[in-house]
Amino acid sequence: MQHSRWIILRSTLFAIFFSLAILIQSQEMWGITASNYAGSTGVLLNPSSIITSKLYMDINVATAGVFLENNYAYIHQKDYALFSIISSKPKFPKYGPDEMPFDRYTGKNNKFIYSSEQIKGPSFMIAMGRHAFALHTGARALGSAYGIPYDIANFGYYGLDYTPQHNKNFTSSNFGSTALVMGEIGLSYAYAFRKLSLDDWSAGITVKRLFAIAGGYLRANDLDYMVLNDTTINIKNLNAEVGYSIPLDYDNNDFPNNGPLIKGGGFGVDLGITYQHKILSYQNKRISKLCTQRYIDYSYKIGVSLLDFGYVNFKKNAQLQSFENVSKYWINIDTLNYYNFNELSRTLSQVFYGDPDSSLVDSKIRVYLPAAFSIQGDYKVYRNWYAGAVFIYPIRLGKSFIRRPAQVALIPRYETPHLEFSLPLSLYDYHHFRLGVSVRYHFLTFGSDDLFGLFGVNNFTGLDFYVAVKINFRKGNCGRFSRSVPCENEEYGIRKRR
Repeated sequence: MQHSRWIILRSTLFAIFFSLAILIQSQEMWGITASNYAGSTGVLLNPSSIITSKLYMDINVATAGVFLENNYAYIHQKDYALFSIISSKPKFPKYGPDEMPFDRYTGKNNKFIYSSEQIKGPSFMIAMGRHAFALHTGARALGSAYGIPYDIANFGYYGLDYTPQHNKNFTSSNFGSTALVMGEIGLSYAYAFRKLSLDDWSAGITVKRLFAIAGGYLRANDLDYMVLNDTTINIKNLNAEVGYSIPLDYDNNDFPNNGPLIKGGGFGVDLGITYQHKILSYQNKRISKLCTQRYIDYSYKIGVSLLDFGYVNFKKNAQLQSFENVSKYWINIDTLNYYNFNELSRTLSQVFYGDPDSSLVDSKIRVYLPAAFSIQGDYKVYRNWYAGAVFIYPIRLGKSFIRRPAQVALIPRYETPHLEFSLPLSLYDYHHFRLGVSVRYHFLTFGSDDLFGLFGVNNFTGLDFYVAVKINFRKGNCGRFSRSVPCENEEYGIRKRR
C-alpha cells in the first residue's frame, strides 16, 4: 500500500505535485516592491523604479523570504501552529490511515502548487540625474505544478489502493510541473527620457545572467487510464515527457555527483516604463553632489512592465525522457523496484517500448522563467499616505514553463524616511483573498502578504513572510551638518494650479 504511493509519485508523476524544495523571495513582497523607498528591490516589479525612487543610493545587505501556496493539501486551522512548523524539529499533525502530515481538499477542480523563493544578496543602486544603475546578486528557487487532475492528486495522496477511484476511466491533458534552482547576477539601467512641466517619463531594463544547479519539468499532453485495483493499472494512452538535470549521480544516487555544480546557464530580461504626473513642474539644474538631487513627488503614476522573460539551458547531467502515445496494461505494478534514476527510467522505457533506451531522446533540456505582464498604479492621497494597485498576468513562453499565478493587489501605505507600513490586499489567482502587512523601520523591513495563513486564521495551505536589511540614502538629504542643502523634498518650480 505504502509502496504503491511512491510508485505513483516517483515513477509515473515525477513528483508533479510536491516537486518543489523550499529555499529561502517571497511571492511578490508587496510591502517592499511597491514602496517609493524600494531602491534596488523595486526592479522586481518594474526596473524603471530605480530612477523614480525617493533614494539616490541604496545598499541591499540581504533580502529573504519564503512563499508556498497550493489548493489541494492543507493543515486544519485547529491543528496549525506556526512555530511548531518552522522550528528546528518541526511537528506536524497526522491525518488519514497513513498518518499523512496534511489533509486534502476533495473538490474535483484542477490542483496547483506555486513556489517562488529567493535570497537577494548584496545589491547596489545609484541614481545620477536622469540616469540610474543597479547591480544585483541572489539565488532563487522557482517552481509550479499546474492543471493537476484531482484523480491524480488523490492517487498521490492515498496510493493505488484508493478504492473510490477504481474501475473508473480518467482522461486529462495539458498539465505538468516545473522547478528551477539557480543563482543570478543582474544589471539594471533606467533613464528619465522625458521631463516636461508636470510630466515625467522613464524606462528601465534589467539583464540577468543565470547559473542553475538544478532544473526539471514534466509535461503531460494526454493521459487516458483506469486503475483496476492496487496492483493493476490500464494505461490506454500516455503522451508525456520528463526532463531533468540535477547534481545527482543517476547510477548510484550520490549527491552531489562528480561533475560541476553548475548544470545550466541562461539569461533573463525585465523591461519597464513609468509615467508620473508631478505636483511641481520640472526645471533643469546641474547638481554638485548626488545627495543634492531633489525628489519631486507625484499626484499619481502608472507603470507597465514585462518580467522574467528568459530561460535556462541545461547541457550537463541532463536527460529528456519521452513517452509518445504509448500504452500498457500493467499487472503487478506494485512489484516495481528501482534503486536509482537510471534504473527507473530504463525500466519504464522497457515497459512502454520494450527497449530500455528508447525513451531517452536527448541530453539537454530548457526551462523557462515565470514570465509575466504587470501594470502598476499609485496615487498620493494626502501627504505621506499613498494608495497603490498592481495587476500581474502570467505569460507562457514554452512547454517547460513555470506558471506565475495571476494577482490583483491594492496596497494602501504610509511612508516616511524612517517609518513605513502598508496593508496589502490581494486576490491570488483570481480566487484566494489575502491580507498582508509590512513594516519598515529605518534599515529593517519585515512583513507577510498572507496574514490569515501565517497565523492560522484559516486552514493552512501555504507560507509567506519576508525580511530585508537595507541602507537607504535619500534624495535631498546630505546629512544633518550640511547647512547649504535645502530641505528634503523641496523643489523650485511652478506649483500645479488647483
